Amino acid sequence: MNKILYISGDGVINAKQRWKIYFNYFDPLWFWKNYFYSKAFNNNGNNCDILNFSFQLSHLSIIYKLESHHIPGSTFLRHSVKLLIRSIIKIIIYRKIKTNFYSLIIFSDNLFFIDPELIKNIKRITSAKIMLFSNVSPHNLLSDIEKSCVPDYDIICISDPGHQMEWKELGAKNIINLPISAACPETFNNIIYKYDCQKIYEVTFIGRLDSLHHHRLETLNYLVSQGVQLNIWTWDLSKAYLIKFPLLESALRGSAYGEEMVRVFAQSKIVINIHILSQPFGGNMRLFEIPASNSLQIADKCPDGWFKDGDEIVLYKNNNNLLKKVKYYLKNDQERIRISNNGYKRVVREHRYEHRAEKLMKIVQS
Repeated sequence: MNKILYISGDGVINAKQRWKIYFNYFDPLWFWKNYFYSKAFNNNGNNCDILNFSFQLSHLSIIYKLESHHIPGSTFLRHSVKLLIRSIIKIIIYRKIKTNFYSLIIFSDNLFFIDPELIKNIKRITSAKIMLFSNVSPHNLLSDIEKSCVPDYDIICISDPGHQMEWKELGAKNIINLPISAACPETFNNIIYKYDCQKIYEVTFIGRLDSLHHHRLETLNYLVSQGVQLNIWTWDLSKAYLIKFPLLESALRGSAYGEEMVRVFAQSKIVINIHILSQPFGGNMRLFEIPASNSLQIADKCPDGWFKDGDEIVLYKNNNNLLKKVKYYLKNDQERIRISNNGYKRVVREHRYEHRAEKLMKIVQS
């Protein structure tokens, strides 16, 4: 049996608990990936401990409000409180490691407390391998302090193969294109059964729409302008950007994550997946969550070998090509159902979190 310590800054969504320093669990309704990974490690015969620090601690909204009003000493107070919080988090991590014998330590998501000193000190007190999970472009989306930690990780696991060179340039020693993203069909099926999901939406998009995702707004606006019955769920909406795309307001349906996201996916004939621009080859979580919901995925990109275009997924080249494919698969139910069924079978066969956890442990033990 391997003993694993899984460290993250996800926090939880429960307003009554989110200000706690840390939790020994991941919220299944908030961040799917970390919850399912920790569950998969345990299911595969490992012992996975969790240190999930509250992401709210990095915001310090009350102090930011004081600073915005130019209250004397508020900036100094903010820096001092941040240093204190990081010191407390480090003490918690060190004590956890010193009292256990871990073979693997994983850092994943919202690592507002990370710095090179933390990684180096961990290496002084344990021989465990230290791994980073990251599905982002390090050049574009990591802070300077996170970038400075890169050479100290033993293994860095990524999803998009296009990020590999960026990690190498930052000094990464061992980069594994896993991918990190995956799905949990059993959990999705339970949710779909619970809501007795029927196909009531023609075309759906769920995702962020803000300054980093202007291309998504342009694509979605084009579909609506061409008469597509589009349904949009988004939770990080920028009204400033929607003003430029008034057609999209009629397509907005609210926010959806967790069970609600799975329900919407399952109730949709077609789900559109538009990756962020900093993912050159693709590999986001939607790539696996959509077929796990047994709906047809039409995506802008997908790394080679993950899904077969025209058989397990449908890829489009530009907005006009996307429009043609949406219209075609809305008219051809049997073909749409065939591809969505094949995508689901591929997820079950190769892209479950249990598959990722098993592969990771083989890498660590090699």
